[in-house]
Amino acid sequence: MKKLREVLLTQYIGAITIGFVLAQMIIAVVSGIVQIGVNYTWASREPSSVMGGAATVAFPWKTIIYLLVTAVLELLIAFILIRWLYAEDEPDASIAPQNQPEETE
Repeated sequence: MKKLREVLLTQYIGAITIGFVLAQMIIAVVSGIVQIGVNYTWASREPSSVMGGAATVAFPWKTIIYLLVTAVLELLIAFILIRWLYAEDEPDASIAPQNQPEETE
């Protein structure tokens, strides 16, 4: 895993992947909201019967929830990649500092 992490960092593949995931999330959210808004507005303004009765169109809540869950999962993937690639390595706690005088009061 360290070798993979090193390659992803040095070749900028990790940064490109994170940017791609975030761009995919933004594009999906914007296009989904636009499509839902246009479809809902268009469907609610058209008469649904020959006699001229007004159409009652339910708002597509399932699509909105699916869109939000997908966006949150993509954001979570990007966050995990950022933490894994760019987190500072913590020093090993098992190595105690040597030759340091202890403070006495």
